[in-house]
Amino acid sequence: MKANLNSTSESATAVILLSAVLFCFAPVCSGKESSNKRTGEDVYKQFCSSCHVAGGNTAKPSKPIAGSKVLKSIATFQKYLEDPPGHMPYYKTVVNDKSMVRKLYEYCKKLKQTQGA
Repeated sequence: MKANLNSTSESATAVILLSAVLFCFAPVCSGKESSNKRTGEDVYKQFCSSCHVAGGNTAKPSKPIAGSKVLKSIATFQKYLEDPPGHMPYYKTVVNDKSMVRKLYEYCKKLKQTQGA
C-alpha cells in the first residue's frame, strides 16, 4: 500500500506542475498575450530597455530614442524597426504585430515628453 500512496502522490504532483506550466505558457503559445494585454511599456522593457535606458542609447548616446526623428510618424517608426541599423536587433515578434508596434510607438513618444524633466 505504501507504493501506491507514493505513486499516487507523485502522479498528483506531476499533474499539478504540468497544469501550472500550461497555464503560464498558454498566452504565449496562442499569440494573444502579445497584442492584447501588453502595454507599450511592457514591450519597451522586454525588447528595448537594455540598450535604451530611459529613452537614451547606450551604444550611441548622441542618438537617443527620446526626440528622435524616427518618431515623426508611425510609418517611419515601422520602417526603422523593419530594417534596424548597426547592432540593433531585428525583432520579428514586434515588427509583425501592428498593435504592438503602435503601443511601442506611443510609449516612445511619451519618452520624448518626459526626457530631461
